[in-house]
Amino acid sequence: MVSALGPLRTGRLFHLSARFCGYRRNSNHAVYGAGLSASGSFAKPSLVLKENRGVKVVKPQRLAYCNKKKIKHIAAGFGYSLFASSDHLHGSGINNFYQLGGPVRTDAHRRSEEWYIGGRTIPLPEDCGKIIGVAAGRLHSLVATTKALFAFGNNAHGQCGKNPELHPFVAHTKNNGLPRVDLPSESPIVKVHACLDTSFALLEDGTLFAFGLSEDGQVGNGRFGIIWSPSKVVGDLEGEKIVSISGSTDTLIALSDKGDVFGWGQNEYGQFSAITDEMQVNLPRHLPFNIGQAVSAATTGSSCIVANANGDCYVWGYQILGLGPSMTSTKTPLHLDRPLFASATGGDSAIKQVFGGNLMMAAITESGNVYSWGSNRFGALGLGHDNDQLFPYPVFIPLSVRGISLGPDHSLFLAS
Repeated sequence: MVSALGPLRTGRLFHLSARFCGYRRNSNHAVYGAGLSASGSFAKPSLVLKENRGVKVVKPQRLAYCNKKKIKHIAAGFGYSLFASSDHLHGSGINNFYQLGGPVRTDAHRRSEEWYIGGRTIPLPEDCGKIIGVAAGRLHSLVATTKALFAFGNNAHGQCGKNPELHPFVAHTKNNGLPRVDLPSESPIVKVHACLDTSFALLEDGTLFAFGLSEDGQVGNGRFGIIWSPSKVVGDLEGEKIVSISGSTDTLIALSDKGDVFGWGQNEYGQFSAITDEMQVNLPRHLPFNIGQAVSAATTGSSCIVANANGDCYVWGYQILGLGPSMTSTKTPLHLDRPLFASATGGDSAIKQVFGGNLMMAAITESGNVYSWGSNRFGALGLGHDNDQLFPYPVFIPLSVRGISLGPDHSLFLAS
């Protein structure tokens, strides 16, 4: 099949199945998707055919491509997705800046691999260790293994850890090689994260490194501009053991092992107005909110969300916060009432993890149930419609969900 972007790589299709009435097939590591399907990010060619172009998947649909692949890690980028097991990396969707890898295209085949609608295996160098995490930015990808950190795709802002004047993008070599990102530490990587054009690597010893665009102070080292060489994130993180890093656009939030909350980056919507009026915060600041020991945190483009050790959920910032139509702005955290996350029988209201996208939020309860709310662009909230959702609402997925990635135009749910 040929499109405006050239020949499409369809890959192999598998039968879509789910668990009902005690019946299951290949459900131990299932991936579901919701939102815009026209980019090919769901690895299902039938959703990208001409007659279906622009189709919105408003109910989470199981991604058959991921069946039998033992997927453990997911990441939703801008029009593309990453899926990884411990040993193999896969991707689907737009590949115009090599965010899904591949050698540099020649003039004769320049557009032949700019779009994968059926998924592809992304080669990693031999003996690179086990995959422990993936992340997707706007147009670049991160893969962390037990032995190395790899970044590929658009590097216009140094988000792949290379000098952008010499390397405007990073791609595979002809022998499927990938350059490593060298970090000035011997401590192993435990997590990678990417916001739009900035990359982060969290190490086992609790230190955090960042590189890429820092016009809003995202790199967190006291400087603005483009910082392509990995730099230690300092400020109030100095002396702390950081265990979590998150942020969907240019506002970052981190947690320490003591449950303290730290924030930096874009503050244009008053996300940090409780402690500063600066629009761009280039050093992490401790947020002294009385919300208990934080265990999970995330941001949207204009708000923040935190869950504490007691299973309570707090939000602050601007836009749809989950507090209904009358409350769209608050400088300090407000509690989302427990009954909002209760099951039909009145139980299961404790929140375990929270997630943020550009304009939406999601939460997973202790038993693996999912709730989402916010701006419902392309139906990415997975609620069966594309209307904005003003308070948490349950997402139907027939398996226990243990991970979510909220991208700019689609969402991924990792279930088991």
